[in-house]
Amino acid sequence: MAIQIERIQKDIEIINKFNATPEKGITRLTFSEEYQGATAYVVDELKQIGAKISYCQAGNIKASLPGTDQNGPAVMMGSHLDTVVHGGKFDGVVGVVTALEAARIIAEEKIAHRLPIDVVVFAEEEGSRFRWGLLGSSIWTGKLDLMRLSNIKDSGGVTYAEAMAKAGFEISEKSLLEPRKLRAMLEVHIEQGAVLEKGGYRIGLVEAIASIKHLDITITGIANHAGTTPMEERSDALQAAARIITAVEEIAQEIGANTVATVGRITCEPGQANVIPGLVKFSLDVRNPNKDILDSSVAAIKKTVKDICDGRDLEFKLTPLAESKPVSLSSQIIDLMEEKARERNVKALRMVSGAGHDSALFADLTETGMIFVPSEKGRSHCPEEFTRLEDIGLACKILLDTIVELAA
Repeated sequence: MAIQIERIQKDIEIINKFNATPEKGITRLTFSEEYQGATAYVVDELKQIGAKISYCQAGNIKASLPGTDQNGPAVMMGSHLDTVVHGGKFDGVVGVVTALEAARIIAEEKIAHRLPIDVVVFAEEEGSRFRWGLLGSSIWTGKLDLMRLSNIKDSGGVTYAEAMAKAGFEISEKSLLEPRKLRAMLEVHIEQGAVLEKGGYRIGLVEAIASIKHLDITITGIANHAGTTPMEERSDALQAAARIITAVEEIAQEIGANTVATVGRITCEPGQANVIPGLVKFSLDVRNPNKDILDSSVAAIKKTVKDICDGRDLEFKLTPLAESKPVSLSSQIIDLMEEKARERNVKALRMVSGAGHDSALFADLTETGMIFVPSEKGRSHCPEEFTRLEDIGLACKILLDTIVELAA
């Protein structure tokens, strides 16, 4: 079972040609023309090895290699192809191309397998277009009501359902995933941190995924003339937002215990140099491996929002968006992947992921595992994101070994 590293490199290069921001990182939003091009390439490659293609709920793509047991539960592997704006070449893509290459080897070498083997591409993992991370997998696994797709909109007012239809993603398999249909789910991903690199490890095995809460915060004041409104008579939404954003960092540092909190997006209206801001909206991303600590962190931030806005006679609104619970992955799968790594004379590091992943949605449905590969200098979600091809190839070998044993 020899993978072709040059083929993996070619896959990465071709997928990343589908990019809305050349020379400024990779931008490939869900259902955009770039996204359609990247998914079409992967689908075509999978068709060439005889895989059956299905477009599943929420636009997730599944390519199946049938096993001798036609009704057996599937062994799944894959990741996502959407990106953040001005992101990198490897986030998500690595998980798709390693699954694609593993499937090629299984088909080309006619490796016998009893259970079906599925390559999957999840839609809207990043949440960059519709502001809802892990959206595709949340729908497919039944964690989010399918009817929500008619109400979730992008910044231009286009609903998820409309965008999916316009992109030609016609659903051919309408059922949701359930435990009896699944044997396992495996995902290869870049680490998006520097733990592996600093420790000299080429492979990480994820034992748990941190809990995450995403919120939007809206502060409403009164827009007014910047030159004629005395300071004591102002209802400046941006001044309040600035104090809240500063407090977010302070609260996360004070609570500690692996708490991280980020404000990554902010808009200000009317956005004029000579007008006092009357409306500010900003995002809030809070994470911790412990749900109780996460909840207390968010509660402290909410209280701060209220106190600051009440003290300035401003209105505020907190809108919960995506939320994921802390997830423990399968110890049996981790043990098996560690064994496969040892067989290749590789010492793997067991670790916790601070980032959310589609695999987290599968943990209560089936045995789930994740393989991490190092990110140079810990950089991710940026044009400088880089992972060595040799490490991607090694992860693909361990993925292939594990998939073949699980599907036997």
